[in-house]
Amino acid sequence: MHWKEKAIILSIKNFGENSRIITLFNRSIGKTRGLLKGLKLSIQPGDICEVCWRGRNAEQLGVLKVENLFSPFSFVFNNPMEVLAIESACTLCINGLPDKAPHSELFDSLHSLLLKITQNNWLSDYVLFEKNFLAEMGVGLDLSKCAVTGKKEGLVYVSPRTGKAVIKEVGEKYKNRLFQLPQFLLENSKVIPSLNDIFSALNMLGYFLKMYFEDNKELPLSRNYLIEELMKGIT
Repeated sequence: MHWKEKAIILSIKNFGENSRIITLFNRSIGKTRGLLKGLKLSIQPGDICEVCWRGRNAEQLGVLKVENLFSPFSFVFNNPMEVLAIESACTLCINGLPDKAPHSELFDSLHSLLLKITQNNWLSDYVLFEKNFLAEMGVGLDLSKCAVTGKKEGLVYVSPRTGKAVIKEVGEKYKNRLFQLPQFLLENSKVIPSLNDIFSALNMLGYFLKMYFEDNKELPLSRNYLIEELMKGIT
């Protein structure tokens, strides 16, 4: 049995003296692992690669052949926030995705983030990746309409209990218990988010990520450090 497909490297662990166990993520299989023999190939978490997997059956670890197509780390290794974002996104997938379950839309979202992380607006792509992660895991936010009135315009708040949006008139008297909705998260939004918008979005998404992980696993430390770095730029 074998397959060949584009995949994203999530983690790398040494195995013996001359091999590595690679956790990777692709469109058709999802999160899986394989054995990469030899240490000559330089790869990092977040690398986008062409991967060939071979094994007797799908339950085996399998042996990998890897061709590196794009390494975002090589462009951002001097930029702490970008490095932390790559680590955080990969760790969310490692800790949160079930093994061998396809999540093609999430793969596309992570792939897009890794390609854009060298650009100036990459922070909004990271936030959208977290939003898509929650949706794929069944904890998605409903920001399409007001949960009470059904109106699609004027959405301002999000309920921490239901993850649903409401308009100002509905949520105003409860606003101290609701999340402010960053407008760039709305579908087809043209809003360019400020750092404060990004921070608000990460704070809200972090709440729902904790709901998903519950007490089983902690959120990535790299995510916490990313938020700390972000706060340094907020005045």
